[in-house]
Parts: sequence; structure tokens; C-alpha cells
Amino acid sequence: MLRRIAHFMIRRAEKQLNVPLDYTHAIAEADFGLLSRYNRIFGFVNPNRHLPPEAYHAARLTGALAADCGTCVEAEINLALQAGLPKTLIKAILTKGELTPELSAVVALSQAVTAERADDTEARAQIVKAYGEKGLIELSYAMNGAALLPGIKRAMGYATACNIGLMRNLD
Repeated sequence: MLRRIAHFMIRRAEKQLNVPLDYTHAIAEADFGLLSRYNRIFGFVNPNRHLPPEAYHAARLTGALAADCGTCVEAEINLALQAGLPKTLIKAILTKGELTPELSAVVALSQAVTAERADDTEARAQIVKAYGEKGLIELSYAMNGAALLPGIKRAMGYATACNIGLMRNLD
């Protein structure tokens, strides 16, 4: 019974994200306790209480892109669109295009942390000035959480290449 409910909830999430969650179905089939642990990751990653949607999704998009999983980037794009971000802004975030100084700082720190495993003290200072310590902490959860999920998928053999056509659809 729990397994059926889990698969129902996963299918609901697939509809919201507009991407397949095959690996999540595999976790549900293997062990409900492991699925429960996996679901707690989302409680850590998802809440956005201290940031404008643009900053929050810039961190998540950059984190997912750094982890190089196409389906994860696609899911993050869909979540950003659902949050009301314009396609032009999403494309600018993903391609490091024209952004406000605050969003540039978010992308720079997210890139440094998730892709380069480095630090960017100037970007962090700008983020704290713009969003405060709470905003910085929430951005750190967002960027690293979005980069963590592709690692789980890759370890299980479910990571996919980025869909270039999706990027073209952001024009």
C-alpha cells in the first residue's frame, strides 16, 4: 500500500516538474525507508523564505548546471518558470548573460562553490549586503541542494545529458 502511494506521489511530482523521476521510482521500489530519507533532502532544499525568487532560482539553476544533469536542469528551469521568472532571465542565468549585480553575485558564488569547489569572497559580501545572512544561508542550501540531487541520480545510473533544444526554447 505504501509503495502505491509513493508511486502516486512521485507521478504527481513528475507532472509538476515536467520531467521523469525514474530514479525516485527505483528508490521507492527498493526501500520505503530510503525513499523517506531521500524526501527529507527536499525539505532541506526547497523552502524559500528569505530571498526573492530570482535569487533563489539563480542559485538552484547554477547548482544543477554545475552538476551536469540535463533532467535536473530541465526540472529547475520548469520550477523557475512556475515561480514567474521570465525565460530571458533564466537564459541569462544559465549562460552568464546580463544580470543585475545582485544576481551576478549569486551566480558567481554558486558557480564557484558547486562547479569549481572554490570561494568567491566578493560575491559573498555582495550577497550578504543584498540579502543578509539568512539569504546567504538559504542560497547555500539552494545551490548545493540542486547540485546534490544530480549526484544521487548519477550514482544510480539515471543522469542524462543536457537538452540543447530546451535552451533554444528559452529565447
